[in-house]
Amino acid sequence: MTEDDIATATGLPLHTWCRRHGSAFRARVPVVNPGERLRLYDEEQARAFMSGKHWPTGATAETDDDEQWPTAVPPGTEHPEDLLTDKETAVVLGIRDATVRAYATTGYLPAGTERHGRTWWPRRTAEARRDAGDEHHRTPGRKPGDPRNRAPRPRHDPRIAEIAELTTQAPLTTADVVRRYGVGERTAQRLLAAARSDS
Repeated sequence: MTEDDIATATGLPLHTWCRRHGSAFRARVPVVNPGERLRLYDEEQARAFMSGKHWPTGATAETDDDEQWPTAVPPGTEHPEDLLTDKETAVVLGIRDATVRAYATTGYLPAGTERHGRTWWPRRTAEARRDAGDEHHRTPGRKPGDPRNRAPRPRHDPRIAEIAELTTQAPLTTADVVRRYGVGERTAQRLLAAARSDS
């Protein structure tokens, strides 16, 4: 949960929640993504704090109220459904975070899930991509043998034959082709070159 989610759950505007409860909450509940700008908290711990309970569940009031709670998931404990940022996914794959984003764009890695203005990938997805090596892994892109992979069929442009015939009567310039066909200068040059090679 973000602090905004927590404030909404308590029924307070974020600035009011921060003023009244923010510092006490941050002192008690550890973030699950240290070093990140958007602070995320374990939902179970956040709800325990909001309801005045202790952590871990079943702990008594004997625990020191000034101490920060232990993390909800002990370090090194991983779950396949953990959502990872591009940086965390990059660590799993052994690449740079920019490469993770490029993989998601090209379909080499699934697109990910948008939450809180960021893209996240489940740990299982990152590990499956890592374990697949060079093999494609459920990519939405085209597979070898897909008929759409063939080079486009050349299309005949009727203007080329017409320009070739006109040039036999009188020399044409790029400006003449631009005016006659209403095309750009680059297209006119391409048409003229094709007409010359056809003749």
